[in-house]
Amino acid sequence: MTWNYRVVHRVVNAEDIYAVHECYYDDDGFPEMVTEDPIAAQGETYEELVQEVVHYIAALAYPILEYDKIVP
Repeated sequence: MTWNYRVVHRVVNAEDIYAVHECYYDDDGFPEMVTEDPIAAQGETYEELVQEVVHYIAALAYPILEYDKIVP
């Protein structure tokens, strides 16, 4: 199973929320599931944190996923 970070849109208490989540794909490359909660950028070193943020920025290049269409 492959994964990456994706921007996910969901409505919480009638408010639109956009956040970065881990997204997991099925064998055909389609989004199969996302983490329930957004993922916070972190690292054990400054360099690891920078690399994590680079992956977050890469998530902005993909289409936004709708949480309710992935999570039943």
